[in-house]
This record gives sequence, structure tokens and C-alpha cells, in this order.
Amino acid sequence: MSNLDSTDTASRLLDTLAPVGAIIERIGAEATDSAVNKAAAIRQTLTEKQATQHYLVITALISAGIMLIVSAFQNRTLRRAHRQVGRAADKFAYLAHHDPLTGLANRTAFPDTHQPKSTGASHTAVIVFDLDGFKLINDTWGHMFGDKLLIAAAKRLEEMISTEPGNVVARLGGDEFAALLHLSDKAEAQAIADRALEALKRPFEIDGSSVTIGATAGIAISTRQNPNVRGLLEDADLAQSEAKARKKGSVSVYDQSLREMVERRLTLENDLRHAIGKGEITPHYQIQVDLGTGAVVGVEALARWHHAQLGPIPPDEFIPIAEASGQIVDIGKHMIACACRDAQRLPPDVQVAVNLSVIQIMQGEIMETTADALMATRLSPERLKLEVTESVMMADPKQPIAVLSELRYLGVSLALDDFGTGYSSLSYLTTFHWDEIKIDRAFVRNLDAGSIGLSVIEAVLVLARKTGAKVVVEGVETRKQLELLQGTGCDIGQGYFFGKPVPIDMACAQIREISRSLPGQPIPASRKARRKRSPE
Repeated sequence: MSNLDSTDTASRLLDTLAPVGAIIERIGAEATDSAVNKAAAIRQTLTEKQATQHYLVITALISAGIMLIVSAFQNRTLRRAHRQVGRAADKFAYLAHHDPLTGLANRTAFPDTHQPKSTGASHTAVIVFDLDGFKLINDTWGHMFGDKLLIAAAKRLEEMISTEPGNVVARLGGDEFAALLHLSDKAEAQAIADRALEALKRPFEIDGSSVTIGATAGIAISTRQNPNVRGLLEDADLAQSEAKARKKGSVSVYDQSLREMVERRLTLENDLRHAIGKGEITPHYQIQVDLGTGAVVGVEALARWHHAQLGPIPPDEFIPIAEASGQIVDIGKHMIACACRDAQRLPPDVQVAVNLSVIQIMQGEIMETTADALMATRLSPERLKLEVTESVMMADPKQPIAVLSELRYLGVSLALDDFGTGYSSLSYLTTFHWDEIKIDRAFVRNLDAGSIGLSVIEAVLVLARKTGAKVVVEGVETRKQLELLQGTGCDIGQGYFFGKPVPIDMACAQIREISRSLPGQPIPASRKARRKRSPE
């Protein structure tokens, strides 16, 4: 190789390389541009990726924020739903153990309200109360009125009974309540029940109206330390049913004989549903005699039941069952139809009377029932007399008076039966124009000169004369009673002295026999007179 330190040598070398210098410069320039472009491209790519990364970061942050917001909203919704579910659960738990209307414990919770007996308490008692006549009031005044009455009755019971620790009042359902008591003496249960019934008899002021109801009670008592409250409740309920069947407004204490009585009553109630169809319910007729002339002026149709297996069932046993079960309506229809049919066999001047129940009056079918029976038998309406008791006026007299007015328009006679008993009020004599007023046998039973019964009869006679109504006296069983009644001026007498209730054939025979002794003959004492009280 040449020595480059020599000037000549270097010059010759530069001259030799000159032709390729431009090429080398061009290659360098291109290399530089390529690197720059490549670098720019890389930078652009990095910039774009960085922007994308920033976008992703921002998007992630926004998404996270939204998720946090949604999560917070969902948590709040879940908390609210949880509170609502909790409140609903509390409400359902309350309703499961309490009556929603009165707030008292219900039938389900009642047995669990028992607590260990307090010091000095040796007896646990359950009293079941059933309101008398509530259904009639509820149907007449409406369910809202009835609900308010139940609330008021519940409050009155609770205020009186829950004064002692451990005593609980519950609503069993409908118009039935129960009380759980811890007592030191068995007799306390009867005393508390009596006071409760008296409290429930006081008028209730509902929506500006004064309404009076009653109640019937049953008691069951245990001396066990841990009594079977459910069993006591069942026994008290049986006792209450027996008391109501015997006499509304009374109290009955459970014993083993009650169960047998209840079982018989259930049997009778079931068999009564088929008794009319089997021909077991028939009318017996008791004659009514004009006390002035001795002539028979009417007969009263009285339902009699001859059970196929048990034989004759007393009216005072099956009639309350029929009324409590509602079957009295069908029996009433049957009796009206039979009475109109049998009246065709009686003398044309003899009326036939049929008793109407409160249920028949309030259900509003009595007009159609009566019209159908008269039309079917072609009986003249004035020969039919319908008798209603004072209790029909107990709740609201407007509805029964409207029904009675329709019956009067039909042409039948109307009588106020058993006057002087139950919910008696002299105002009933002026509330409606009655054709007859029937004085209850209770005023005749111990009739004597100067007796209170005789004074009551004379007072009723004065009022009856002013309204144009005749007076019929029930329960005449002796000649002495007859003579005293004739002295007062009473119009008509009815009772065992004249004759007991008998089938239509025998009633026709009685009427013929009495008619043969007229006119001008004294009223004959019945050849078959019974000194015992009539079971009408």
C-alpha cells in the first residue's frame, strides 16, 4: 500500500475517489432520510399506542366509576328491599298471632299466651264468649258497622279482664272471643263471666246509633300447673254451645256430661236437614177460644218432630238448633204451606196462626213464601195469621216493620207474640198496628187476684183497646185462671185447659165437639185437660 503521509500520494488518492464521492454522499443522505422516516414512523406508532393506552386508562377509570355508582345504587336498593322484606316478615309474624281487626291475640296464638301461674293462683280458666244477635245486626246495619261493634266489644272485654297480670283476651273469629285467666278460686271464673256479660249488655254507641247486644259464655277450668290450654278452649267452646242452645245470655261450666249433650245436638242438627224431606216435621194445632162466647176462633200451628230412631224430639230442643243453624227458614216455609193446606179443613171462621222466626223476617223471603202458599191453596189471606216475637224489633225496627207492612198489604193478620218477655217494651204496641197481642204464659202461671201478672194483663188490655188490637192469653191451664181472665175482659184464651196441640184430624174433632156445646153453654173444661205446662 502507498504511504498516505506523502502529499502527492494523498492527492492522487482523492482524485481517484472523486468520481464515487457523489455516490457515497447520496447513499449517506438516503440512509439518513430512511432512518429519520423510520424513526418518525416508530414515533408515530408510539404516539398512537400511547394515546390508545391513555384512552384505555380513561375508559377503565370511567367504567370503574360507573361500576362504583351502580354498585352503590344496587347496595342502596338491596338495603331498602331488605328493610321492606324485614317489615313484611314482621307484619306476617304479627298477623300470624294477632287478629287484624281488634289487635287481640288470635285463635292460633291463644294457647301460647299461657304463662306460669302467679303466686296464689291455683286455677287456670278459659272463658269463651259468643255475641248474641251479632249476625242479625251485621246483616241489617252492614259489615263496617259490625266491625266497629266488634272492636268496641273487644275493647270492653279487654278493659275488664286484662287488669290482672297473665290474663289474656283473644278473638277466636267472627263474633267469638276467649279469655285466659289465672285464678285463686274456681268460683271467680263464674263471677268474671257474669260481669263480662253484664258489661256487654250495656248499649254501644256506633256511628251515632245506640245498639244493644248480649253474649253467651262457656267456662272450662283446670287445677294443673301446666294445663292443656287447647283442651280447655275446646271444652269451654262446648260449654258455650250448650249454654246458647239452652238460653242465650247464660253461662255454662264444662263437665263430661256436656260432651254427650253436644254430640246429641250435632246428631239432631245433621238429621234435621233431612227431616222435612222424610216427613218427620209435621204441624200440630192448638185451639184458641173466644173467652166471651166459648167458640173456637183460631188454631196455632206448632212444629213437631218425630225422629225415626230417637222418637219425638221436644220443640224446645230442636227449635233452638234450627234457629242457630238457619234451618228454621225451611221449617218456617214448610209450616206455612202445611197451615194453608190444613186450613181448608177448618170452619171458614177459624184462623190458622203460624210463628215466624226473626231470621225469616230479616232474610226478606217471607213475603214470597206466604204469597206462594196462599196462591197454591187458594186460601183467603184473612184466614192466615202470622205471629212474630218482640225480639224481631231488637236491633233496628225499620226493616221488620217494612216487611210486616208488606205482609199486611197482602191481607194476612199480624200478632205480637210472647209479649212481656225478652226485650219487652210497651213502645212495640205503638210502633206497629198489631191485630193481636199475645201475652206470655209467664204472667198466667201464678195468676191470682191482686197479682202482678193480673195487673200487667189489665195494663196491656188498656193499651190494646186504644190501638184496636185483640188480646190473646197463652198458658191457660186451670178454670181459676180462665175465670180471672174472663173478668179482665181478655178476648181469647189458649192453653191445655182447652186442649193440647194435636194433628189436624184431632183438631177438627175438638172444634166439632166444642161447637156442639154452643151457643149458650159455658166453656167446657177439656175432657183431656192436662195440668202440666204446655211445651209449645
